[in-house]
Amino acid sequence: MKAKQRRSTTCNNCGSHLEEDYNYCPSCGQSNSDNNVTFSTLFKEFLDNYFGIDSKLAHSFIPFLFNPGALTNRFHEGKVKHFIHPVRLYLVMSLFYFFTISYLLSDINLNTFDEEAEYTTASIEALKDNSRLQLLSDSTRMALLEDSLVDRYSNIASFDQLVDSLDADYGEDFLEDFKVSLSSVSIPDRKEEGYINKMHRLARDNRIADSVFWDSLTQGGKTNFKLFSNSDEAHLQQQVRKIFKNDEGFKGFVLGNLPLMMFILIPLFAGILKLIYVRRKHLYIKHIVHALHIHSFAYLIYGLTLLIMFKLITEGSFPDGQAVGLRGILGFAVFVVTSTYAYISFLKVYKQQWFKTLIKFNIVGFIYVFFLQIFFSLEVLISFWYY
Repeated sequence: MKAKQRRSTTCNNCGSHLEEDYNYCPSCGQSNSDNNVTFSTLFKEFLDNYFGIDSKLAHSFIPFLFNPGALTNRFHEGKVKHFIHPVRLYLVMSLFYFFTISYLLSDINLNTFDEEAEYTTASIEALKDNSRLQLLSDSTRMALLEDSLVDRYSNIASFDQLVDSLDADYGEDFLEDFKVSLSSVSIPDRKEEGYINKMHRLARDNRIADSVFWDSLTQGGKTNFKLFSNSDEAHLQQQVRKIFKNDEGFKGFVLGNLPLMMFILIPLFAGILKLIYVRRKHLYIKHIVHALHIHSFAYLIYGLTLLIMFKLITEGSFPDGQAVGLRGILGFAVFVVTSTYAYISFLKVYKQQWFKTLIKFNIVGFIYVFFLQIFFSLEVLISFWYY
């Protein structure tokens, strides 16, 4: 979409009189554009220029939500001036959907940190070397360090063992200079350490080589990777350790690649439609537009549903396990609504008898889910290799 130009009747550079349809000043050649506008005007033009969200939103909103297939048919008929372009609509809705997922995951991770204190807040080395952390009070520094101490020395059973371990690893000078009251550390009761927790702890221990960590992970078993060279196998071990060291970071990396994966799937979904409706002689672009509209609706509905499920239906508002049940009911209901929307869209776009459309709709859904699983597996694998 061509950016809107705010015309002026006077050249800002030389003061010459201009007609409003002049793109440039005939005297000095400066562009005839007035950039002194309010923020609200600038923001509205940004939305209009880059997302096409202006009066088109009002024209598109009702048919998009309540008349499945209508926008696809209007686009195919050439009536595009008053409606949001399918690609822009898809980009806006996918941005909303994946931002919602990212927001909810980050919120869950923060809650997990606050409630379960699973992750180290500050390492021993950080409090030793970081001048900003050294300015904190002893009590604050110890609060930051306690998880790190217990995690690093998970086998300690007494305060004396903790001091001895620190002395062995960092020396007496460090203990003398490190003016934090170690006596405030709560030594947990000795208990059997779980396998996964142990792997997380070992992965964060920089003193352990990747090969040693791999041996611990495989419990000394021999693994034969015939598909990998020695360098690739070393990279494999390194990547596995990275994930155990920061599994939340890996989840975020996978999530960040999902929008691209889904965008690549759009032509594939359209190709499935082209194959199923091969005798109807529809142009491929019509299937592309239809796929964009269906996915846009799904992104909007599922994004809103996720916000309701995890922001409104909480354990605090619905105790005794009711929240889980309500989330399940809502999720199933939204799946039915989205599937019904897509089915009606198939009916209106391809104009076939309802039973034949139902069969084709289910075939398309089955094939698409199959490819969706394959692409997601490939996306996770690629993300794993390049994380």
